[in-house]
Amino acid sequence: MKKFLALAMIAGFIYNCGDKKNGLLLPFFFLGSQHTATGGLPGNSGSPGVVFVPGDGSGNPVTPPADNTNNSGGSTSTPSDSNSNSGSGNSNSGSSGNSGSSNDSNSGSSSSPSDTASNSGNSSDESSNSNSSSNSGSENNTASNGSSNNENSGSSSDNTNTGSDSNSGSSSNNSGSGSNDSSGTPTVAVVVVEDPKGDSTFNYNTTINIPLNLTVLDKKSNVVAGATVLVYDENNNILFQGVSDSSGKVTGTLTVPTSVGNVTIDISIGGESITQYISLESVLGINRTIRYEINLPASQVADTDGDGIPDDTDIYPNDATRSTEVAYPAEGVFTVAYEDSYPSAGDADLNDYVIQFKNEEDLNSSGKIVRLRGTYQHVAKGAGYRHQLFIKLPVDVGASITYKLTQADGKVEVATNTVSVSAANLKSGYQIFDDSNKTIRGQNVHPGDVFKAGFIATVEIVFNAPVERAKLGSFPYDLYAYVINTKQEIHFPGSYKNNNGTDKYLDSTGFPWAILVPGAWKYPYERYDIRKDSESGYSEFNLWVSSGGKEYKTWYYDVTNESKVFPVPSDSTLLGYLFLSVKKFAIFYALGLVIAGGIAVYFLRKKQSLVV
Repeated sequence: MKKFLALAMIAGFIYNCGDKKNGLLLPFFFLGSQHTATGGLPGNSGSPGVVFVPGDGSGNPVTPPADNTNNSGGSTSTPSDSNSNSGSGNSNSGSSGNSGSSNDSNSGSSSSPSDTASNSGNSSDESSNSNSSSNSGSENNTASNGSSNNENSGSSSDNTNTGSDSNSGSSSNNSGSGSNDSSGTPTVAVVVVEDPKGDSTFNYNTTINIPLNLTVLDKKSNVVAGATVLVYDENNNILFQGVSDSSGKVTGTLTVPTSVGNVTIDISIGGESITQYISLESVLGINRTIRYEINLPASQVADTDGDGIPDDTDIYPNDATRSTEVAYPAEGVFTVAYEDSYPSAGDADLNDYVIQFKNEEDLNSSGKIVRLRGTYQHVAKGAGYRHQLFIKLPVDVGASITYKLTQADGKVEVATNTVSVSAANLKSGYQIFDDSNKTIRGQNVHPGDVFKAGFIATVEIVFNAPVERAKLGSFPYDLYAYVINTKQEIHFPGSYKNNNGTDKYLDSTGFPWAILVPGAWKYPYERYDIRKDSESGYSEFNLWVSSGGKEYKTWYYDVTNESKVFPVPSDSTLLGYLFLSVKKFAIFYALGLVIAGGIAVYFLRKKQSLVV
């Protein structure tokens, strides 16, 4: 029986890890392997044979200066790898290529996605070449997925070249690529990194949008069409999936919480994959050219609907119009909180109109959006004003919209119905909730209030033609409140400007009227200013603001004074609705568990009787 239970647990783990919606089990194929960032580019590592070099702005590798560079801190997070590298370096004494030996060793072992990686050795490459071209440095990187917690104590040592040409990005040729990297591993691909970096504008944003632009080339620098690109976060949740087009390009946008430190990019051709692990620190975009150094496989993989996405990663393997589902968030909900006194400054209790919601996008093989779904619940109304909830989508195509409105317990208020709308309708705004006085039975903002969950709206928008990200915008899109009493719209900061160039939705003190927070957020009680230490339940909020969003990125999870915030339940709001289908069949699940328990007891007793 114990063996049966153990096998069931293992099978369940493999099934969950292999769920298409949560990403592939692919990263685990590299467990126990050393992920090195060759080329002196901190923040980058990859599967064996992947070399990282800087670019010239046009996708071509450039040769870094042949100086003595100490590259420490170049480790990024990889999905579930807890290797510790304690080996010393490599020595090259011959002509072009690597004739020295690599003494790298892995003393760690794979574990859960929250493991921490560290480099405990010197991680040094010390090369002395007396003749021709050489490798003048690399560095070893290990990482972990989940905790974004990296420690690097090793660095690259000096490299001495007394001969001719020197390449500090890879192996033995001046184009930044070659047959071997500095560890002796044959080079599979050279990744030319041209990521724009800098500090993003802080406007109280808890998510960041990162443009993705990739170009895939073969060994002869010809474009590669049909390469599958999969991007996922530290927790193996899919952020993007697409296929390179006839020009070898893949474009899209990644939307992640600012607290996410790393992403993983898998590129697969004919069933063969390479992996990149990228630190998002100061990254404003991911612009890369992948230049393969090997002959690419010609074998075909199963693709039932012929959309270019292999069946094993296609969420909709029998529907050529869509292939990927991206959820925001991957698990749980987001909370949007509005102050409704616009254009006057509010009292910063962020509870006048509070909504929990979740969105899902269906993408086609080109990374364009074909469907947008949303589930929204009214959570709080801490004001006398009345509100409505809208979403604006600045697209150039019409759509069909399916809508349903229910009470929290599932009782139908507005039956499921589908209507056709024009592009002009979407641009002017589609109404999700009507009068806020009618969509919630209580305020849920005062000490002692018994939480009463509000109405839930479900929306699915099927566009008449695929929509580019640049047109649609990124999550949470233009989700805004309309105040019936004042006839004013309240939007997130960052999208609308005043005539003088200032942000239209930041008040004179720089505070917003709308804020997006991950999770079922415990907002302040009525008239408790989140900015005042004596009234705030979040002491890290002001520290987050004063750092420009660079520190205390998860302040919303750290309640420092429970008596100052409303105890929003996490099990009876939208999260409960999302699992309503499970609750409907709870009696059957319970009956199944009872039967399974009875069978287990029977076999255990039988076994005991045999022993006696």
